[in-house]
Amino acid sequence: LYIHKKTPDQFPFITFNCADYFNNPQLLLSQLFGHTKNAFTGAGQEKEGLVAKANGGILFLDEIHRLPPDGQEMLFYLMDKGEYSRLGESSARQKTDILLIGATTETPDDKLLATFIRRIPVTISLPPFSQKPIAERIEIIEHFFHGEALNLNHQIELPPETLKALAIYDFQKGNIGQLRSEIKLLCAKAFLQFLQD
Repeated sequence: LYIHKKTPDQFPFITFNCADYFNNPQLLLSQLFGHTKNAFTGAGQEKEGLVAKANGGILFLDEIHRLPPDGQEMLFYLMDKGEYSRLGESSARQKTDILLIGATTETPDDKLLATFIRRIPVTISLPPFSQKPIAERIEIIEHFFHGEALNLNHQIELPPETLKALAIYDFQKGNIGQLRSEIKLLCAKAFLQFLQD
């Protein structure tokens, strides 16, 4: 068995959070697919999109449910044909070879077009934090605290009551992302208190 190691230039891994631009669908699609000069107001020069940058590698789209319907249509055309158009291109087609991975915290059937969902060959559903086994929840919490201890370059002692409260809390929004934010906030407050003492 011969394994050829590829460099990041040969096999890029590009990540993009669609929620960052969901209030501006045109800018979101421009980030993904690129645009031609004068494709829209403010497009003073051509721009390569993330789809082109991920050519030969992986494009990971977080919060993919934030893509507008026309963006989903552009993606499923890309998945079908390996081609796409930059914003402002009427007939020209760009070619790319990417593996597309999308993640969402929403129910796909409620937020994504049926024509887009049909083109997704593999779907993996993960249970929310509150439905994971307690041992796994504790492991996740400890992992995040360990990361914060490394960032702060200080040992963190976690009272059992705090661990229990975090482990049984039902995070409604953001799920594990919200847990991570809460742990960052707890550590920041504790570190600030440590500096003031």
